[in-house]
Amino acid sequence: MRIYSEQEIMEMKPQELTALLYQAFLEKLRGAIRALEKGDHVGSNYLLQGCNDILERLGVGINYKAGIIADQLEALYDFCSHKIIEANINKDKKTLEQVYEIMDNISQAWNTAMEASNLETGINKRLEYYENHLYYEPANVDIAE
Repeated sequence: MRIYSEQEIMEMKPQELTALLYQAFLEKLRGAIRALEKGDHVGSNYLLQGCNDILERLGVGINYKAGIIADQLEALYDFCSHKIIEANINKDKKTLEQVYEIMDNISQAWNTAMEASNLETGINKRLEYYENHLYYEPANVDIAE
């Protein structure tokens, strides 16, 4: 994962920070699964604690104005958090892989939504530019000359 400067992070939009959190979560969870496979329970535990920290941060950032989607997202974060704790106690790789699949799907959906939003924003900006310049009248120009 790329290391971002504090300045770069401060300039990111909230949507970009959320995407970054998803990416960090997935990388930590992959690392925890690999550590578990190697029998490194301390390393796996450390990475899984980081995963739950990220889930907590994602939960705090939920915009509840989104309605039922926000509630469902919170429920998914809670579910994944509990599954991570359970898998950490039982050293259960299969459960961690299920959590990975859930969060990977959410991350992909988030990135798709961000791309669609960026596309729509670009179209709206071009449309606004066109509308602002449609009735352009040059100042101090005498057409009769």
